[in-house]
Amino acid sequence: MHRGVREIEISRTRVDGAPWAVALNEAATTDEVRITLLALTVVDDVIRVSGIVRVVRRPDVKLSNVPALALATLDGPPLELLRAHVLPNERLVWISWTFERPADICAEYEGRIDHIDLAYRAGGIVREALTGPWVFTFSIPNESRPGGRSDRGDAVVEA
Repeated sequence: MHRGVREIEISRTRVDGAPWAVALNEAATTDEVRITLLALTVVDDVIRVSGIVRVVRRPDVKLSNVPALALATLDGPPLELLRAHVLPNERLVWISWTFERPADICAEYEGRIDHIDLAYRAGGIVREALTGPWVFTFSIPNESRPGGRSDRGDAVVEA
């Protein structure tokens, strides 16, 4: 081993307070667009929802901006959207929405995208808005949290 270099130890165990993620696999589809929410990731004081948006049956059409995802717990106010990122790849794009972390993550959620803006070339750039809504409902059970604990520190009781 070289001087000053330490070996890296990789741990597969979850540590309370460490980042964690839950698979969502929730999809909403119209004739022209399919949106799939893939995962919810918790890191420090934010949560990130990642997904894929795919334009269906129209190879010449692309997203012209990042769709706005409104996310709220079913019993609370909407979460504050902090930022959104998109990685375009023709008709298929990967999107990541970052929200302020709610007090209790283990809850039921509703996500909603009201419209999607598209663009294509037809003697110039033509813009088109598709109206939704595309609605997603999902829940994050306490068992998803590392150690089976909610954010309030309550242990999951198994019967």
